[in-house]
Amino acid sequence: MASNMSWWRADPWRALLILVACCYGIAQLIVVTPGMGLGWDESIYVSQVDPRAPAAEFIAPRARGITLLVAPVVLVTSSTEALRVYLCLLSALALYASFGIWLRVRAGAMAPLAALLFASLWLSLFYGGQVMPNLWVAFGAVAAVGCFLRCVRPDSGRGPVIGLALSVAAVALLRPPDSLWLVLALAAALARPAWRQAKVTAALVAGLVVGWADWIVEAYARFGGLAARWQAAGAANETGLHVTLLEHARALNGPLLCRPPAHCGPVPPSWLLWASAIPVLVLLGLYAARRRGHLTACAVPALAGLLMGLPYVFLVGYAAPRFLLPAYALLALPIAYGVLRLLDHRARRALAGLVAAGFLAQFTLQGLTLDKIVAPRLAKRQADVEVARALSALDLRPPCLVYGEHAAMIAYRVGCESYTILRWPQQSAAPAPIRAAQSAGKHVVAVDRGRQTAAPFLLDWEWRPLPEARPGTWQAYLPPPHS
Repeated sequence: MASNMSWWRADPWRALLILVACCYGIAQLIVVTPGMGLGWDESIYVSQVDPRAPAAEFIAPRARGITLLVAPVVLVTSSTEALRVYLCLLSALALYASFGIWLRVRAGAMAPLAALLFASLWLSLFYGGQVMPNLWVAFGAVAAVGCFLRCVRPDSGRGPVIGLALSVAAVALLRPPDSLWLVLALAAALARPAWRQAKVTAALVAGLVVGWADWIVEAYARFGGLAARWQAAGAANETGLHVTLLEHARALNGPLLCRPPAHCGPVPPSWLLWASAIPVLVLLGLYAARRRGHLTACAVPALAGLLMGLPYVFLVGYAAPRFLLPAYALLALPIAYGVLRLLDHRARRALAGLVAAGFLAQFTLQGLTLDKIVAPRLAKRQADVEVARALSALDLRPPCLVYGEHAAMIAYRVGCESYTILRWPQQSAAPAPIRAAQSAGKHVVAVDRGRQTAAPFLLDWEWRPLPEARPGTWQAYLPPPHS
């Protein structure tokens, strides 16, 4: 016990960071993980490495980094609970590892406070156990910028250089375009003459080459070349010149995707105030860092955060709050520095009360939003499980195709191929995916959670209600024997 206490006293900020990471993991396990089924994107990612289910269609924008991350568990078991626990623990470890690098960039409470600010976001808590790449890009970006600032020091060794290359490679493997904006920010920082080192440039280039290799190879293997895949990815993500600031503001309090036909609602005033405080606090941190001679420790992550966030506001035609996770993670560092400098002010007693009130507001707002997000999704994703169970009871067996609403999530649990639709085609003939599956001798089922026949071509199909699946009024349609 004495040795443990002496270690705490010798390195209290690392111990505090460990405490933040542990609380982050525990909060996920308690609030988010239990019973949370797989979402649409998750089902697609997981199916790529699950030997028990056919791989869902992997469209051009997606990258395989997240599938490699979950492969160790998915290859062994189909348990969603095991996958969630694994990701929760791994994300807590990643929080510690990425922000832990900053303990050697700027000693003191900056790193654990920034980690706390980021970990307390409802986004960080919700996506910590989800099979989605954005949170892991955020961890990789924080690690990359920290390693970069260690690399440009005169006394740096090989460790930070290797860490920089690996971090950039991880970001590129998870979301290739994000890595370009990250490297652009770091390359801009190299404009400072004292930082121009061949080893840093080599690490950035090596990271990009290694991280992009898989995406490029697959582009030629499946999409007709790099240019064709890039164009297809742009079409899928609606890339071009856009201004989606309003959509991002409307998505602050929880719509996971602000893209038609999803309805995102109005801009919540409390969240608008929260978002408006971010640039003010960042500027406060930069001002305080400049006065104290620590500007680089705040300016580089601020620049990287800005550049990683701007494309999603001006180059993508829709909004999803998870897109901004890397920006939030990086901007938490200058914000944490500014908050700490407030507490060093001569009027620190009054400012300490203001800071405490700010943290209380942060935790309350994020917690209430997280509860609002988790509760309905627990029910909705449980309905997918019940539909899959009901289809198995109808003797649906591979090879098979599930067509309709939530098809990707349902089909993955049954071991079928899937074709998910957002709107039913209003045609009398069966759609092409159904005809192709029937020609290949596969069993076909259509699923819908409406109250009437979803499409004209289903009129002569056998209707089977699925009353156990809730929420919604789920029903299945089986094609007639002669079809």
